[in-house]
Amino acid sequence: MFRKLLFISFCFLILTASCNRYFGRVYFIPTIHGLHKANNKFNYDSLKQIVSSLDPDIIAVEIRSEDIKQDSVYLSKNYPYEMRMMKFWFPNAKILGFDWLGNDIEGKLIPANYWSEISSIKKYEKELNADSLFTKLTSECDTFTHQRLEIIKNYSLKDILESNDAVLTKQFYTCLDEKLKGSVHERVLQFYDLRNSKMLENIQRIIAENKNKRIVILSGDDHFVFLKDQFQSDPLY
Repeated sequence: MFRKLLFISFCFLILTASCNRYFGRVYFIPTIHGLHKANNKFNYDSLKQIVSSLDPDIIAVEIRSEDIKQDSVYLSKNYPYEMRMMKFWFPNAKILGFDWLGNDIEGKLIPANYWSEISSIKKYEKELNADSLFTKLTSECDTFTHQRLEIIKNYSLKDILESNDAVLTKQFYTCLDEKLKGSVHERVLQFYDLRNSKMLENIQRIIAENKNKRIVILSGDDHFVFLKDQFQSDPLY
């Protein structure tokens, strides 16, 4: 009975249209990466308990499919702790990856010097941060980040989902778009949009190929607000 009540509770709690049309087989949960260490109400243990209560056949994580079977050393250099630990926490579940990091390494392993010397998005972000004119402009967007951090550092998953975290995230990126539009730094947001789009395609493929399975999808909170909106209107649901 307790497990059944948990199931009904999370079907209501986790924001996905799948609960009605997929009979609770697909769940989409935002994670907060390193902030799980600081948030006592939504730490790694509570995330693990939430996923466990859903008893998934498949856990889709924010790791590229090319990397999902790599060893712990490789994964620790490239991905958040909660994403790479799912295969150890849930050895009976099938772990699938849906992340996308760029065309330049698609289908290839991530080189050791990728983040420091090769990654295009890291170069774009560094150039933006070095441009004093635009850093001053974009600092006006920081108020949304500060408010959002207070939420994701201190709230439980339930409270995060019921808060204005999603609104603040959208406001932050809308603000950035207004400040960067028409400049060379607009490519930062273009990359973010492309990554979200690629991730969405990969998630949709995972769901389409596993229609009779119980699936938990984990993405960083930054991506969650954009991806889950697409899921709510997606015909796969």
